[in-house]
Amino acid sequence: MARKKRADGRSLSREVMEHQRFRAVELRKKGWSVQDVADSFGVHRGSVSRWLTKHNRSGVDALRRRKASGAKRKLFQSEQLKLLGMMRCPATDFGFETPLWDCTRVRQLVIKQFGKKIDPSNIWRLLRVWNLSPQVPQKQAFQQDQALVNKWLRKEWPLIKLQAKRWQAIIYFQDEAGVSLIPALGRTWAPQGETPTIKVTGTKGGLSVTSAVSPAGRLLFRIEKEKVNGERHVEFLDQIRQHHPNRKIIVIEDRAPIHRAACVRDFVKSHQRRFALYYLPSYSPELS
Repeated sequence: MARKKRADGRSLSREVMEHQRFRAVELRKKGWSVQDVADSFGVHRGSVSRWLTKHNRSGVDALRRRKASGAKRKLFQSEQLKLLGMMRCPATDFGFETPLWDCTRVRQLVIKQFGKKIDPSNIWRLLRVWNLSPQVPQKQAFQQDQALVNKWLRKEWPLIKLQAKRWQAIIYFQDEAGVSLIPALGRTWAPQGETPTIKVTGTKGGLSVTSAVSPAGRLLFRIEKEKVNGERHVEFLDQIRQHHPNRKIIVIEDRAPIHRAACVRDFVKSHQRRFALYYLPSYSPELS
């Protein structure tokens, strides 16, 4: 009898494998040799022998398919809790070059801390069980004083909201950003060995964008071709004031030098009956 190519059982459904086990017993009862049965299904002779042994010992039920139990977790509950606690810290605390965690680094940490090797795919499943997901972290300046941030949120912010309510004022959070004229290029598909070319401007430089946004989403902005200074900042504050001729206005911004220039203080003082300016704690752009 010509032998079939041996099949990899992992490529077969569990229903098909169960049928093969039942059929193997039937063929053996009809006088087929173990090798002929194995060849007919394209499996190893040892597999057929195991099926027959199970049938002889425990009957037909031993051949029925069972629900897959899944990969066993190699970490004890206490180890999982410890690992989760370590992952709340930056990866740099454990000798890695950057603060971000990925499955490979978590696996290396498990080996180092617990002496256990776990496949990266199982690490991924474990992280999902913990309800973790890959995310882009927020940036926070290491110079930020969290105590000052908490104090501002606890004391100054409630006073600002109280003044806004008393004035019936509109609140704006203001900031500036630079926009480069040279685009940031990512990756694209192209034939191997043929690097694609994208035409961009050869002129270096950029634009400055000053903007203010209210908690309700109202946006005001101004584009500058030159670097923003105190005088231009005053012009933008006056633009906000003129946009709301019948409203009182509260602007909250960071402590950049141009925001605390003498001309800015003079502008606020000259319009203090309907214009107020407050400053965020240093290195706290996430508050705006």
